[in-house]
Amino acid sequence: MLRFLQDENGFAAAEFGAVGAILTICTIGVVDIGNLVRTSMRAKYAVAAGASYAFRNGFDASAISAAVTAASNAPSISVSPGPSQFYGCATTSGIRTVEHGSTACEGTTLMPGVYVRVNASAPFTPIFNSSVFSYPRVVSATSVVRIK
Repeated sequence: MLRFLQDENGFAAAEFGAVGAILTICTIGVVDIGNLVRTSMRAKYAVAAGASYAFRNGFDASAISAAVTAASNAPSISVSPGPSQFYGCATTSGIRTVEHGSTACEGTTLMPGVYVRVNASAPFTPIFNSSVFSYPRVVSATSVVRIK
């Protein structure tokens, strides 16, 4: 029995098996997070391209959607909901939507502006489905630009 306990043959293989499993799980997690960040960046770039198109050319929902799709470089990115145009007043906390034909923005002499909201979403499927890590199933991005 003493000879069996002192035998070290195969010990390195057992260590490698334990450490290798942990390293594999960590690598899969890093790859999943990288794919999530890449998908998010593609969606943000796509809505920025759509907002840029609206800023340069005005509101045309189908053309803005086409610009988003062309800039995404990924077939899975969709424009949903579609681009929308609205009237609003800029505030310190964001843009407050107002009715068309409204008088000056509250507390100022400035008239409401015309804004365009562009949305894009892309599905995300992680490699490692686990109850420990909670990944979003859809990555969304929104951009708002004043066009007038």
